[in-house]
Amino acid sequence: MSTTDSVALAQARANAARAQLADTIGILQKRANPQTLASDVAENLKVRGTEAVTTAVETARKNPVATGIVGAVLGSFLVVGPVSRLLRGRKPAKSKLKR
Repeated sequence: MSTTDSVALAQARANAARAQLADTIGILQKRANPQTLASDVAENLKVRGTEAVTTAVETARKNPVATGIVGAVLGSFLVVGPVSRLLRGRKPAKSKLKR
C-alpha cells in the first residue's frame, strides 16, 4: 500500500469517526433537553405507580383479612386527633390563611 493510499484510508476513517461523533452528540443533546428528561421521569413514575397499585390490589385480594386489619389500624391513627379533641370539647384549630 502506498503512502497516498494510507493517507486516503486514514482520512476516510477520520471522516467516519467525525460523523459518528456528531450523531452521538446530537442524540445526547436531545436526551439532555429538560423537557425530554421531564417526560421520561413522568413516564417512569406512571409505569412504576401502576405496577405498585396493581401489586397492592393483588395482595389485598389474596389477603382480605390482613388488608382489613391494616386499613382499620391506619384509619384509627387518622381519626385519633379529631376524636380526642371532640371528646375533650376543643374546637379544631382554625387555619391562619385568609380566604
